[in-house]
Amino acid sequence: MPTLIDTGTSVCVISEDLAKKLRLRIKLNDGTKVAPLGGGSKVKVIGLIPNAPIAVQNLHTPGPLYVMGGTESVVILGTDWMDRYQADIRRSDNVIEVQVNNEKARIGLQY
Repeated sequence: MPTLIDTGTSVCVISEDLAKKLRLRIKLNDGTKVAPLGGGSKVKVIGLIPNAPIAVQNLHTPGPLYVMGGTESVVILGTDWMDRYQADIRRSDNVIEVQVNNEKARIGLQY
């Protein structure tokens, strides 16, 4: 599924409709009321998936996904995910490399 990797977003978010389609269990959020997105915009947080089963190619990269309402089907991976999995964005060849333990995945970037 296409996923937006956003260096201007500090947390990972998923739309409520996509979370429901994927049958992910949405819990009450941790008190976070809004999630900042790139460009200074913010979205209302309506729930949390604390340990979402995020996979990148053959790597399992679980982590929290804040659930936002009122938007189209989307997953946005923010800088918290990039930091956790040592994501290296290389504009020279338009790839992002992600490392989990000693395994790496290379993902082609599209703009």
